[in-house]
Amino acid sequence: MGYRVAVVGATGAVGREILKTLAERDFPIDDIVALASPRSAGRELSFGDRVLKVQNLETFDFKGWDVGLFSPGGSVSAKYAPIAAKAGCVVIDNTSHFRMDRTCRW
Repeated sequence: MGYRVAVVGATGAVGREILKTLAERDFPIDDIVALASPRSAGRELSFGDRVLKVQNLETFDFKGWDVGLFSPGGSVSAKYAPIAAKAGCVVIDNTSHFRMDRTCRW
């Protein structure tokens, strides 16, 4: 059984590295989505031997997704990480926005 993984900030340097690492380590994934700003929507990114078409973060529904790997910048994480968590997605945020927030347990 694999996970449904959303990579937020997928077109950035860290997002591309996340995709590369997940593919190289053969992380158990049933479904994966690359998310970024509307400006990047439609771009294609490599994921192992697959090509992912970037989807618009602003209109994405996190319901049913297991893990959200976030590295889009602090202000974007501040807005969308709580939305993902509220939808039941486990959020792992690489930005500094929530780093010192001891109450962040959503």
